[in-house]
Amino acid sequence: MRGRGSMEEAIRFVEGNDELARALGVEGPEELAVRPLAQGEHNANFLLRAGDGRRFVLRINCASQLGLADQIGYEYGALRVLAPIGRTPEPLYVDGTHRRIGHGVLVESFVEGSWIDLRDPRQVREAARALADVHSVAAPPDGVLLRPEDPLRAQLESCRRLFDGYRGSDLAEARVVGAVDELLALAQRAVDAAPAASTAECSHVLNTEAVPSHFLIDAAGRASIVDWEKPVLGEVAQDVAYFLSPTTTIWDSDVVFDAEGRTQFLDAYWEAVGGRFPRGSFDARFPAYRMVNALVGITWSCNAWVEYRDPARPLRNERTLRLLPTYFSEEFLDLVRRDCFATQ
Repeated sequence: MRGRGSMEEAIRFVEGNDELARALGVEGPEELAVRPLAQGEHNANFLLRAGDGRRFVLRINCASQLGLADQIGYEYGALRVLAPIGRTPEPLYVDGTHRRIGHGVLVESFVEGSWIDLRDPRQVREAARALADVHSVAAPPDGVLLRPEDPLRAQLESCRRLFDGYRGSDLAEARVVGAVDELLALAQRAVDAAPAASTAECSHVLNTEAVPSHFLIDAAGRASIVDWEKPVLGEVAQDVAYFLSPTTTIWDSDVVFDAEGRTQFLDAYWEAVGGRFPRGSFDARFPAYRMVNALVGITWSCNAWVEYRDPARPLRNERTLRLLPTYFSEEFLDLVRRDCFATQ
């Protein structure tokens, strides 16, 4: 799915789809106009506009980061769990059969708003409140969302697997391999030293990809969180550390949170939690999560640098391709070590 082909498939999915029309409350599929919206790494998004002016988002899934056979159904299930809090898109229709266009498709409500401005303290505090609301949702029944046995260790092992893809390629640089191996070793020591988390602490719904572009602020200043392709059950420290990591913030901005900024976010987050769940071992495990989540961004970028050289890759984002080398540059790796690994 590249370029115009994506648009053609979206149109083909809508044409003659009476079931979709009924789900969206329109008289027929001919009332739905399709327009390009955004393309990620594994999903192509389109805007559906009904004749009465209502707007929806149609997501065509091309690959699963979680290795799932029904990736789009998994995302739909997560959005149903989160729907009561009003912080996420409302899932309206799902087709995981692949029969119409060979891909799973999800249609959800269109969320109004603009990307969060990380330089605006009010918006950053609102992002903390949105995460707190998500994390306070009751865990769904077993089987709805994946639940790693040890979320922190599972994240670190995922980083190792991603980096192995880079390490074994012809594109691997000795400088990068040496620097990342050193960070992996430091993170391993921190993970091994961290106290165990309770089962309850590992039962929160996580987005796992809390990048700024997933936080939309509407005209009233309320935040919503979009893009739920990798939700799991785990520890809230994972999402919080991901949001604050320099590997996250520079993806969509030039902001790097300093110690004061991180403290202010944590204070706003726990104030928003308001006792809905205990703090538990958060403070003891958070430093290790900061290290591991920094490595998530670095190792993902290294692996993506290799994947982007594969002509068979279904989706290609040119902005991503331009950003990737930043993550394994000497300057950025030094920044990450100072910012996230200074306690080691």
